[in-house]
Amino acid sequence: MEHSSSEKIAEALRLLEEAAKDKKDELKSAMSNRYSHLKTAIVEAEHSLVKSVTDAGRHAAEAAAHARDVSVEKAREVAHDVDKSVHRNPWPYLAGTAVAGLMLGYFLGRRRR
Repeated sequence: MEHSSSEKIAEALRLLEEAAKDKKDELKSAMSNRYSHLKTAIVEAEHSLVKSVTDAGRHAAEAAAHARDVSVEKAREVAHDVDKSVHRNPWPYLAGTAVAGLMLGYFLGRRRR
């Protein structure tokens, strides 16, 4: 009776070992599938991020070029308006320039002493 009991225990252990090997193989397969999906997701996210950064850089360059064009045009308009104003009435501008020059000379000369 002991012999058959030992054989039954050995058989049960063998069955458990086979079941454990099957489960181990299933787990390995499931893990490799999940990791491959994760790798695919990371690669896709990387491509998306690169595209977004490239698009943002292009958009920033376009915005900077537009801002430069607008500021150049605005500076030309201001210069034209000042030129017209100076031609119409030059004395306030001459007086302002003289006062600014005197103040600048005073402050620069004072620092050197």
